[in-house]
Amino acid sequence: MKKGILFIGHGSRLSHNKDAIEAQAEVLKERTGVPVWTAYNETTEPLVDSAVEKMVESGVEEIIAIPFFIASGLHITRDIPRKLGIPEGSSGGRTTVAGKVVTVYLEQPFGEDPNLTDILEERVADICGTGEQSIIVIGHGSRLGYNKEVVKINAERLSERGHRNVYYGFNEFNDPSIEAAMSDAVRSGATDIAVLPLFIASGAHLAEEIPEKLGIPINSNGGVSGLYGRDVNIHYAMPVGDDPRLVDVLMKKLEKYGI
Repeated sequence: MKKGILFIGHGSRLSHNKDAIEAQAEVLKERTGVPVWTAYNETTEPLVDSAVEKMVESGVEEIIAIPFFIASGLHITRDIPRKLGIPEGSSGGRTTVAGKVVTVYLEQPFGEDPNLTDILEERVADICGTGEQSIIVIGHGSRLGYNKEVVKINAERLSERGHRNVYYGFNEFNDPSIEAAMSDAVRSGATDIAVLPLFIASGAHLAEEIPEKLGIPINSNGGVSGLYGRDVNIHYAMPVGDDPRLVDVLMKKLEKYGI
């Protein structure tokens, strides 16, 4: 049966998410030798259901859907399965597309893979050097618990690796908030804070909303913030989605499909 990989991003009104998805999809295609289509859950074209139709029209009979997401949530458990034509909360099934019966497999996001912690640790060195700094790992947040657990475990791993004063916070839905994490870091005496977004790519949240919560200019890599009672230096890292180690993780996921 002809196999195809459907590489799924979140989608964004900014181009960063699509740029990251397309670049990593190209690497995946080169490494697997299997046709790779890209699609998006919302906002960006092509959307998931349209890409599925094109795959089936090209003769694909087995679709391996890989969400390029940090953690699970309603998009993974509800929205994307619906668009793939499989039961909500499932890992796949048979579905009919354009009059043809095909098999769909839905993989899970990166989750607790230790590669994420390695990437975050390198981000600290890149933006702060070897000095002492507090760290805040930030996540999007979700109505489900998956995103919070992934962010929390990565913050804990950084602490276990010897980094002091590691905090975590969320842009929405979960506690602690980014504002609460910043307040705790400043209260602890921090003068330099490395803020590490556990996000795939930039977008409105990272470029605009979160900088305002940190007290730094929008579309910046940091600056001096006086928003929390005294001046602190904020070092604002890039998201993790362009790191080549993430494709290594995907290659391991694909082994079970004979790829």
